[in-house]
Amino acid sequence: MIFNTKYLRGAVKIRITGIIPERFINLCISEQILLWGITKVDEDLIAWISLDDFFKIRPLVLRSNTRIQVLSHRGFPFVIKRAKRRKMLIAGAVLFIVLLNIMSSYVWFVDITGLKNMSESEIRYVARENGLKPGAVKGGLNTKSIEREILLNMPEVAWVGINFTGTRAVIEIVEKTMPKQETKAPAHIVATKDGVITEIIALAGQPAVTIGDTVKKGDLLIKGFIPAPAAPAAGEGQPPIISVPPELIRAKGIIKARIWYESYAEAELQQKTAARTGNRQAEVTLRIGGREVTFHAAAAQPFPESECEIIHKQLPLWRNSEIAVESTIKLYYEVNSNVTVRSSTEARDEAHAKAIQLVQNTIPETAQILARNYEILKTPEENIIRVKVNVETIEDIGQTINISQ
Repeated sequence: MIFNTKYLRGAVKIRITGIIPERFINLCISEQILLWGITKVDEDLIAWISLDDFFKIRPLVLRSNTRIQVLSHRGFPFVIKRAKRRKMLIAGAVLFIVLLNIMSSYVWFVDITGLKNMSESEIRYVARENGLKPGAVKGGLNTKSIEREILLNMPEVAWVGINFTGTRAVIEIVEKTMPKQETKAPAHIVATKDGVITEIIALAGQPAVTIGDTVKKGDLLIKGFIPAPAAPAAGEGQPPIISVPPELIRAKGIIKARIWYESYAEAELQQKTAARTGNRQAEVTLRIGGREVTFHAAAAQPFPESECEIIHKQLPLWRNSEIAVESTIKLYYEVNSNVTVRSSTEARDEAHAKAIQLVQNTIPETAQILARNYEILKTPEENIIRVKVNVETIEDIGQTINISQ
């Protein structure tokens, strides 16, 4: 076993050949020359010796009438020797490390997280005006000052933090929860859907419908005004009474109605599926500016049956350069098609699930579902099962519409 000190000094593995190779070992011991890892191979001996002692054994070789063959060597001195022979390689490695260190000291990407309602372009503009942009030196940026400027210029921001991950700057934003300002403009309440009124509670305004009425989308439900009080009849000799227009208000209320939904879906009894075999071909196209170069072009139809997957990658623009570098990778996968035959029950269940999913997407979460049923429709195609789903709900259908004056 070669220790660290022996690695620093260098070690040589030698093969000792002769009539009595053990005599060479004894002479080394008498001269206090250390050998280790001694093994016997046929009639020869294999041993390790330090590089310094290797240059001292010539007299001992002559006295022992043996021959020494160098099998291998290791250690720091030999690494230095190889490095001297490969000066350009070492220089390239040092230059790469220096360039990598220089490149990592710049900001090349700026990401913004936490936005919900604010505009990302406005935050980027404030950050750019204060020096945080692609190509900026990280050591020259005062993140606290940039955070303060964002807070001062954007009152919607409650907290901001800037962190660096490699060459990427991440601006974390926490928006303020702004209180909603209640609109007091006069308005009516109209129906958003067709239905039958089941409940009406007018908190402000005058009801325009009653329970049991059938309404259509856009019909007036609650009027946004207070009617003027009835004027007494004018007698003889009294001045004429001037009619006062009703006072406009913002109508408020709860109007619930019975709503019906329906949807259709279908499923095939014979379903064609495709499974990838594992074979594929790739085609790479590189576009630099207005020129395109294709590498590893694939055949127009590489497989009898295939699926194509397209991947687009674009390098970020360098500073003010307008030259776009984009690569397009087309992957062609070989597939085997199989036809699966299902029972009518399985096809019906699939069509029913699809129809339910379609109708659920149109029903509000606050709606109360009263009934849900389905029926199988007759179709001229023998391979298709079509299902219609009907859903009955009760939900609030009121919508506020401002009164144009």
